[in-house]
Amino acid sequence: MPLWSRVRVHAEACRPDTLFYAGTVGLSGAVLSDPRAPLPLFALAWLVPTLVWIAAIYGGDYFDRELDRIAKPHRPIPSGRLAAGTARAIMLAGIGAGALIAVLVNPFTIGLAAVACVCGIAYARVLKGRGLWGNVVRGLPTALTLLWGSMVVQPLPEPSLAVLAVAFWLHDSGSNLLGALGDRDGDRLGGYTTYPVLRGDDASVRGMWGLLAAWVVLAAGWPLVTGIAVSPAVYCAGVVVTAGANAVAVALVARAPRPIPRAVCLRAHEIVVAERIVLGTFLPAAAGRWDIALLVGIPSLAITLAARAVMRTRYEPARA
Repeated sequence: MPLWSRVRVHAEACRPDTLFYAGTVGLSGAVLSDPRAPLPLFALAWLVPTLVWIAAIYGGDYFDRELDRIAKPHRPIPSGRLAAGTARAIMLAGIGAGALIAVLVNPFTIGLAAVACVCGIAYARVLKGRGLWGNVVRGLPTALTLLWGSMVVQPLPEPSLAVLAVAFWLHDSGSNLLGALGDRDGDRLGGYTTYPVLRGDDASVRGMWGLLAAWVVLAAGWPLVTGIAVSPAVYCAGVVVTAGANAVAVALVARAPRPIPRAVCLRAHEIVVAERIVLGTFLPAAAGRWDIALLVGIPSLAITLAARAVMRTRYEPARA
């Protein structure tokens, strides 16, 4: 395969429209724990989750390759453009590199990293087809990423971040449930009993509304419960914007005809991938580090939106 074709295949495989979210969550954990920490530590708090996220994406494609042959034959592995062994090797390399850097920064982080890896593999291998449990387990690594980021700048996780970590957990469980709703028909054909397959569209929409309400309540009350020093105006604005965008995405599928078309779920997910970047970067601004929020947030959001537009036809050729 020509070099440019290989680059395109890996660009498609690593999903650049979802690539930057995990790093912003780790960065937020570090900045909220110590806004004046050295910049190299903030860079590592962003880098390690990004490496692990790339590993998880390739790992997901590797473990889902048989399902994708049925539901998404255009994806790199089932289409034959990317070898399954290559995806597995990149997964292992990303996990290894992230773990090595994490241990060098703070050996205590290996515990959180191990739990996150176990959750990711358990979801891909077993829990994806086990109803709502799969969505809940899939959201947990994001909560651990926030706590891991705090351990980049201090020995142990910042206790005041626990409530906010749960909010991130619920938020990502909801976005994963939205993705499962979009994949409902393919999962049913592949024998995966996801929550939308088991319970149907209306129950899935109710689940998304419930998870949305839960994470917004926790996020809104977090500064009041912990007393952590953030700008009330910036923090409230960030919660309002992200919660509003998330609500628009859920409302889009809630108002759709039944069964909910996959195209509607994809449009809703496009809103969520942009909203997640804002969610991961407004927190440093609320902690007083506007420089970091703008330096990371603007390029991440711009690349995410551009990648979504450019790669849309690669992800979903039938929709195009």
